[in-house]
Amino acid sequence: MIYQTVQNNVSDRENVMIEARKALVVMAIEKTLLEVGRPTYHEVLAKLKKDYNCYLSDCYENPEYLSNVLNELYGQSRIAITASIKKYLDELSTQEDIANFIIKISE
Repeated sequence: MIYQTVQNNVSDRENVMIEARKALVVMAIEKTLLEVGRPTYHEVLAKLKKDYNCYLSDCYENPEYLSNVLNELYGQSRIAITASIKKYLDELSTQEDIANFIIKISE
């Protein structure tokens, strides 16, 4: 059997950094939701699963899922939740992927 190697424009080191930033985003979301309360955390997880068949880790690549769920569940109150997530990610907001995530969850 012949295996074809696909060249990737992203180095192994960059892949590790992306995965680390993804983990930090998920931790910021989890920490914020748990600070609001366990019922909120579980409600958001359930709605992500029901509406998008996804988990918090999928929100890094699809921040609009989280934004939509927060908007549907909490309306204007979501602003406090997104502000808290932004606060946890503030030091990383110079990274393009993190900056884009913050912008999209704030829409």
